[in-house]
Amino acid sequence: MTVTDRLRGKLPLFLIWLAVSAVISAVSLDQIASGIGWGPDDQLRQVQLRDWLAGQSWFDTTQYRLAAPDSQPMHWPRLIELPLALVILTLGPIIGPAAAETAAMTIIPLIALGLAMWLVARITEQLFDHKIALLSAALTATAVPVIAQLRPMRIDHHGWQIVLALVALWTMFWPDKRKAGLVMGFALALWLSISLEGLPLSVAFIALLAWRWIISLDEGVRLFWTLAGFLVSSTLLYLLNHGQFDVLRTYCDAIAPAHLLACFAGAIIILPAIKFTPVSWLVRLTALAFAGIAALSIFYTSAPQCAGSAFGELDPLVRDYWLVNVREGLPIWQQPWTENVSLFGGSIIVGLGCLIYIAWKRPNVADKDKLFLLTYALVWAFIVSLLVQRATAVAAVYALPLVGWAVHHAFLGARKIGRPATRIVATVAVVFLILPGPLFLGLVNGVSGDGKAGDAEKKVPSDGLPACDSTASLKRLNILPQSNIIAPFDFGPEILVQTPHNVLATSHHRNDSAMADQIKIFISDPNAGRELIEARNIDYIIACPKEPELNVYSGKHPEGLWAKLSKGEQPPWLKTVHIRDSRLLVWAVSRKDRGHGS
Repeated sequence: MTVTDRLRGKLPLFLIWLAVSAVISAVSLDQIASGIGWGPDDQLRQVQLRDWLAGQSWFDTTQYRLAAPDSQPMHWPRLIELPLALVILTLGPIIGPAAAETAAMTIIPLIALGLAMWLVARITEQLFDHKIALLSAALTATAVPVIAQLRPMRIDHHGWQIVLALVALWTMFWPDKRKAGLVMGFALALWLSISLEGLPLSVAFIALLAWRWIISLDEGVRLFWTLAGFLVSSTLLYLLNHGQFDVLRTYCDAIAPAHLLACFAGAIIILPAIKFTPVSWLVRLTALAFAGIAALSIFYTSAPQCAGSAFGELDPLVRDYWLVNVREGLPIWQQPWTENVSLFGGSIIVGLGCLIYIAWKRPNVADKDKLFLLTYALVWAFIVSLLVQRATAVAAVYALPLVGWAVHHAFLGARKIGRPATRIVATVAVVFLILPGPLFLGLVNGVSGDGKAGDAEKKVPSDGLPACDSTASLKRLNILPQSNIIAPFDFGPEILVQTPHNVLATSHHRNDSAMADQIKIFISDPNAGRELIEARNIDYIIACPKEPELNVYSGKHPEGLWAKLSKGEQPPWLKTVHIRDSRLLVWAVSRKDRGHGS
């Protein structure tokens, strides 16, 4: 096949990606125009990127404008900032730094989307024909949890997690087991380096390889090179991120020396066992068990504080008032039903339905071994998504090959119907295979009138002022002198992006001591709250009426500072500040060290 033929073969997928990118860019146009990331994580990543480009060390991820002067490093490595920085440095001299930043925040997520679509097509081709592969790639645009992480201005790490999850699955189909193992090991290492959220599925992939090695030896080569590649890549990535091994400081929320030491302890036992392939399956199982015991023993000895979870060291106050209310980290049974229908009622439910249909009808649809690999990955990802909402994106993208197969055959079946009216109805019904959840919610809202109510609530008030927590409103804080501000956790990152101010805390757990102090300030009586405000050198309190975080405080502590402020009971050491063209509630603090107040 010539180079021209290869390019021609990739052209349809490229055109599909261009069309999808154009649509989601148009939908995201307002966010692109704002120049600000979608949520707190994107916004704080934006600040971290700016700090690095302004000269902050690659190895120093401390956010110095957060809870100054005792800020903690962020738990995000800079790896995913590299492509963003490349675009900014390339386009900055041409279109200016601000426009270049927005361009990078638009282009890079779309490139990640293109990679995800290409990987979906390549995985689908392992089971079905090229037409279904293209259809599955196109249907990526309909997977709500996936597009939410791969749209313009979404620069958090979740999009790259999707790409790496697809790479790991794709390598399972490669016939060259050595190459496949090395690539999988690197993909899993990079995934975990970006975020430990990839741990459950990483364990699932390695567990499958280990089981195959135990029962038949046929995955020994793949397992050996996966583990070796993972160990070497993890070590190099850790050094790339941190510059050195700091064995005295272990965080539970990211790859640390304790994790690497545990991997080395297990590798010393299991790699020679795989290399010399003992004949007895019992010996292989015993070697695997000893490797696991050695790894766990080293880990729990060197980092006992991480035995429970990545949030084992979190301040109890922060856990009880903040963590339990972070919906994306909660299991399915703690989510609103509408959220579950929207996230699961698309490719996930259709993909699982296809697996049930295939197991029941047993059609000759694909290579059984390859179908097992896809089924294994999808079921594991689905189980994880039941426990952690944000994991739905990986389950959704793993289901896309099956959705493509189902939609393709459903259309073919509809076209064979003789009666025109029935054929038209059947063809339209196929759409429900693509987006059953969102279509069902739209139908429910249409019947109940909830959708109309929601639209009414979004209308601009008669006075024309922007919403209290809007970008335009928060931008008005620039009229204040550079100050230390306390504001609801989710306001903090956008304040850092748009203004020169410092904020006490944001919704990021590494700085949990400041988060705990912020909670105490709002729930304590005004006098106790003032003491903490003085200790933290706070100049202004910023808030919005009916902010969910603040409602929790006033509901549980009716005598606390926020409860009193929300009822108009203002202590004498706070002075109301009116900001033009903003609904923000702003109070200036009269601190004792300034000689004001009583």
